[in-house]
Amino acid sequence: MARDAVAEIRERIDVVDLVQSYVPSLKKTGRNYKGLCPFHQEKTPSFIVFPDSQNFHCFGCGKGGDVFTFFMLVENIEFRDALRDLARRAGVELEIGAPPQPEHDAHRHRLIEVNELAATFFHHVLTNSSHGAAGRQVISDRGVSPGMIERFKLGFAPDGWDGLLNFLASRDVSGELAADAGLAQVRDNGGFYDRFRHRLMFPISDREGNTIGFGGRALGDAMPKYLNSPQTAIFDKSTIVYALDLAREPIRKASEVVIVEGYMDVIAAHQFGYENVVASMGTALTEYQVQAVKRGADRIVLALDSDAAGQMATLRGIETMRDSLDGELLPTPDAAGIIRFERKLKTEIAVVQLPSGKDPDELIRRAPQTWPEIVATARPFMDFTIDTLTSSVDLSNARQKSEIVTKIAPLLQQIPDRIVQGHYVTMLARRLGLDDRLVLAEVRKAGINQRPSAQRAGVSPEAVQKVARRSTEDYVVALFLRHPGLTSDVLNRIPIEEVTDVRNRELIRVLRDEDLSDLTPEQIVIGLDDELADHAERLLNTLEGRPEQFPGQIHKESEEMLMKLGKERFTFLMRQLDITLKQALVDNDRDALNAVKVQIGQLAERHRQYYPPPSPYFLDSRSPVS
Repeated sequence: MARDAVAEIRERIDVVDLVQSYVPSLKKTGRNYKGLCPFHQEKTPSFIVFPDSQNFHCFGCGKGGDVFTFFMLVENIEFRDALRDLARRAGVELEIGAPPQPEHDAHRHRLIEVNELAATFFHHVLTNSSHGAAGRQVISDRGVSPGMIERFKLGFAPDGWDGLLNFLASRDVSGELAADAGLAQVRDNGGFYDRFRHRLMFPISDREGNTIGFGGRALGDAMPKYLNSPQTAIFDKSTIVYALDLAREPIRKASEVVIVEGYMDVIAAHQFGYENVVASMGTALTEYQVQAVKRGADRIVLALDSDAAGQMATLRGIETMRDSLDGELLPTPDAAGIIRFERKLKTEIAVVQLPSGKDPDELIRRAPQTWPEIVATARPFMDFTIDTLTSSVDLSNARQKSEIVTKIAPLLQQIPDRIVQGHYVTMLARRLGLDDRLVLAEVRKAGINQRPSAQRAGVSPEAVQKVARRSTEDYVVALFLRHPGLTSDVLNRIPIEEVTDVRNRELIRVLRDEDLSDLTPEQIVIGLDDELADHAERLLNTLEGRPEQFPGQIHKESEEMLMKLGKERFTFLMRQLDITLKQALVDNDRDALNAVKVQIGQLAERHRQYYPPPSPYFLDSRSPVS
């Protein structure tokens, strides 16, 4: 995802406000809040909320965490439901792909069922009915095999006004519901008629393989040539990638996805064994489509139209990718020692320039064995961008040259390899007849403008340190995710209450599932919900560039990180109690002093391995009273 919805929700929902709505007894005590724990029976309050860290902890039962953890525990729900409900409470709009609201589930499922029925009807007409003869002729002329007809559930809409509606009516589907599903349109004088008529039909599925809409190709000269389902509760053309449900596993195996423009391009590629090919549902890629295809792909290859309009659409797609494929934010100190956060692209983007007037369907069917060679000729997106934007520039026009540098500089800034970046700076400078230093200055300016310094952004020094030094919790969960087989015994021993990020808790829960023990990290990530998968990918990226280690070293490191995590949690809680203790002394509050003493004892009992041994010379709260 382009942004972190979990972090945004945390920023908007105060943990004190949330807890107070469930714990009426919560009262302010010094800098913190104390009340009766909602998770176990107690008479003396031991449940503490820490506003500064936006966390809570019960010194009685040991439960603790952030706003997500509290909400999941108190409502007894899973992460995806907590994400949805807290997003609604915080006014954060979840990106497409978030789970639908429960009240909409039944209607959405019914719309999918109606579209599945329509797919069955269209497929039957194409394969078994005399009304589908024209469609069969087109399929035959295009060389589509029977296997592909079945794989893509191809169909044909007969040339009539109510063929589909009559079929749906026989299955108790009303005209209103057919219209809601995008299959019927309302007559001016009342009633309904079929939206798709005399068209070759391409069912469109979501990533799970559910039919959610259709693309219909007209036969002959009828217009429009392609007619898609309208936007419905289950179909939004801008968010969908055609055939992604069929291509997900091949994309993962190849670590590469090839994006083409048309349905027939995809079908031709799959027919000849190139199953990592999908279509963008249009010439210009959207952010949602890029988000959908990037998972599992280290390389994205664009194979779109070669005409001028197609090239500009490809550039817009690259611009979309630049915003959607943000890799990790790297804390980078500048010459003045100010930390700036720079985004570096991790996914390679390449562009295939197809022969003029040719599309992938024609190229593959004419010489299928050459398709890998064509894809292999894909040029790095920066070469394509520089060539396209400088091809028609007037070198005597200073304004044009300035506009091109301004447009390309943000892309150059995101190249993580400085040598590669320097190569393209020189290429652009020579194309425009400029000094390299002028172009490089604009690149650096783009970096400063894109990622404000931590100081100007109002980020605290603590936050800078947290980003610059990966948290122990994230690091140990990343180890579990990257090396599940080598760290399984450590994974099963981690106290879940010492994990404060709810996403890390969810990943630990998933990794403890023995049914997933044979899966690779990448296979595990693909099966996660989008928000959790994005977090998992960020964790895995933090381990990139580490030197190779022996299995014994990896296991030892996970043991050490587990101990460090426990110590950090213990130290944090002791620090909070120390603050409370000092405030109680200032206020001369004996009740608070006694409560803190009890909590220290509870903490010592629960975290005995981190507590210093009693001193024979100095008394502390554990010393016997004489």
